[in-house]
Amino acid sequence: MRLSRTISKFSYTIALLHGFLIGAVSIGLFALLIQWQDIRTVETPAVVEPPAQQPVVATPNETKEVFSFFAKQHGVFSTATGATEILQSNPELKSAAVILAEDKYYIWSAVSLAEAEVKSVGSTESFVKPFQLEAQSCTEEAVKNIPLLLSESDKAKFYFEGVEPTVKIPSDWKTNISAISTLSKEVNVVRVQLLSHYLAQNQCLKVSF
Repeated sequence: MRLSRTISKFSYTIALLHGFLIGAVSIGLFALLIQWQDIRTVETPAVVEPPAQQPVVATPNETKEVFSFFAKQHGVFSTATGATEILQSNPELKSAAVILAEDKYYIWSAVSLAEAEVKSVGSTESFVKPFQLEAQSCTEEAVKNIPLLLSESDKAKFYFEGVEPTVKIPSDWKTNISAISTLSKEVNVVRVQLLSHYLAQNQCLKVSF
């Protein structure tokens, strides 16, 4: 009888331990499952990409346009009277013009796009004067186009002989060319006369050296 009771107690104890171990293992597995699910549900930090670089767009009409020329110069004076007297007293300068630039009066007989066309080899009566012309401060479109018009190298386009203007031109452009052509048909002479005329009419046109 005593042996039977001992076996019963032992079996009972084993059962308790077995139940305890199963419970502990189950709780452990459940805890691991919960932790694994928590790990799976943690949000992955979003990768922040740098913003795409926007192309730089140039603002139109901000660039100052300057046109380069070469003048055939015969003298410079501090007053218009002094320059005019020289023109009237020298028959060789009958087709020359007075150009006001930087508060001085220059006597030019030709204006060209190429230095060689206004350079007199061995002459002491004249010399080449490089200069720039710009109309950035002009508000009237036709006047603003004058440096561009004067820089035209194609004679047909310069005189608009059978060619329609592609830009707006001064209303008296063609009339002035016709009048100057009675004095000289040389394009560099016509160019300097037009320059003198439009400089006197428009203070926004600037000659610089």
